Amino acid sequence: MMELIDRNYLEEFAYFGDRIYMDCSAMGMQPERTRRAAGEYLLRFSDSLGRDPQVFGSEICGRGKRALARLVGGEPEDIFFTMNTTWGNNLLAKGLPLEAGSQVLVSGGDFPSVYMPWTARQKEGVELVVLPGKNGVVAAEDMIAAMTERTRVACVSLAQSSSGYVTDIRKLARACKDRGILLSVDAVQAVGRLPVHVREMEIDVLSASSYKGLLGAMGAAFCWCRPEVMEQITPLYLGGNIEQGYELPLGRFDGEKVRLGIPSYAHRAARMETGTMNLMGIHTMTESIEMLLEIGIEKIAGQIREVETYFRERMKEAELPIRFLGSDDPDTWGGSVSFLYDLSRRPRLEQALSEAGIYVTVRDYLRVSFHYYNTKEQAERLVFVLKQALG
Repeated sequence: MMELIDRNYLEEFAYFGDRIYMDCSAMGMQPERTRRAAGEYLLRFSDSLGRDPQVFGSEICGRGKRALARLVGGEPEDIFFTMNTTWGNNLLAKGLPLEAGSQVLVSGGDFPSVYMPWTARQKEGVELVVLPGKNGVVAAEDMIAAMTERTRVACVSLAQSSSGYVTDIRKLARACKDRGILLSVDAVQAVGRLPVHVREMEIDVLSASSYKGLLGAMGAAFCWCRPEVMEQITPLYLGGNIEQGYELPLGRFDGEKVRLGIPSYAHRAARMETGTMNLMGIHTMTESIEMLLEIGIEKIAGQIREVETYFRERMKEAELPIRFLGSDDPDTWGGSVSFLYDLSRRPRLEQALSEAGIYVTVRDYLRVSFHYYNTKEQAERLVFVLKQALG
């Protein structure tokens, strides 16, 4: 079963023990090497009293951006670090100049951080067009059909949080490009589990946190932005992200009156980074990304697809009183399976999962999300528990 993934990489999660973790869409767990790296970083920082240059920005950020560029197919100079996916989703909403009457397309079934940043722009006369979903799906075709001559931006998740549906980004991006529309993509449920290539997909802005499929820690994320789009955006914050040579105020100690000139922004994505960053989070994120690159994203996606397909087949054979969200088309599967169930069974369901040591998302829907370490045997065990709890 595990021929796609070398056993050494499975041992990275030996600390799971007998527990079965199928919930990386909510929270990605860190491989052993990343857990070690976090502790080593903190020790190195404190032992040197913060003087070790290896614990500061240039080395850590440069390594992280190079790893991310390999992962998503962009250039390191077009990547900047953020705190979370939401920050990147705000990039266009807060910094892109738009005229009154401009339209922005969003999916009503998407995660709130995809569409919420745009709600404030409605005060400026920007029209927020919310497309209704069906069974948790707003397809690329739906967004394309809604485009008009006033549409300026389309915002969508590559892989949808609640339904697991994977958008045909290439089709959507081609339509956007033909019409001069910018495409902003939330990829937090996709990166690390699915192949993503920002250039080939013709994405304009892509944002993702590290603590889900990238198997990093909370508080560290990244955003990639096409250079020609970046030139149109006003940075949200200013501090150290201005061009070198900006004339700093004189007489800080003697009280002379000074005037600050208007700064020029730093080159490419560097204009978006200012202030102290979460270097420990970036360091640990990079450890996990480099491991995923070692394994190979294609292998990871293949392993996930094999387990997901098996789980879906076994669930259909079980004939439980549930309704799958998303689509039956395998091309729209991305490693997360969600379904509606009889909510009166929820206490029984949660107890059964707890007793079995199985971790999934249980809300008004149930979501199972796989990563490379999950197996058919684990999927079979989950099906057995679900039959007992929901049958």
